[in-house]
Amino acid sequence: MNSLRIMVAAVAALSFLPTTVHAAAKPDYKTGKLTDLRRYEDDHGIAAYCLSVEMEDLTYILLYERWRWSYEPTDFIVGDPVQVRVKGNDMYLAKPKGGDLKTKIVRRARNALDKPPITCALPVSTQN
Repeated sequence: MNSLRIMVAAVAALSFLPTTVHAAAKPDYKTGKLTDLRRYEDDHGIAAYCLSVEMEDLTYILLYERWRWSYEPTDFIVGDPVQVRVKGNDMYLAKPKGGDLKTKIVRRARNALDKPPITCALPVSTQN
């Protein structure tokens, strides 16, 4: 009888393990603001999108390269809040209709009070 109680307790404890691990793996999203979204196309018809997202005191310039049948980010609205998460040099934007849009971070800039935030229209300059 005692060994049966131990087995029931072990099975009950192990049944909670997968849900605990899964809950810990859920990504943390932060709220940012989509400040720019532009479409560019090369000579071969391959589209790329430049997105600009403000989050806290930084503005991120993002690149999304669209292949022929992949998602086209036309349902985002510039000026609206967007849920984002950063993982290394990638930023994931929560799509309005579900799922994530994976983009590459190509530039990070600290927002200054005396200057407007950077957008996709501003040229990239370097200092020597």
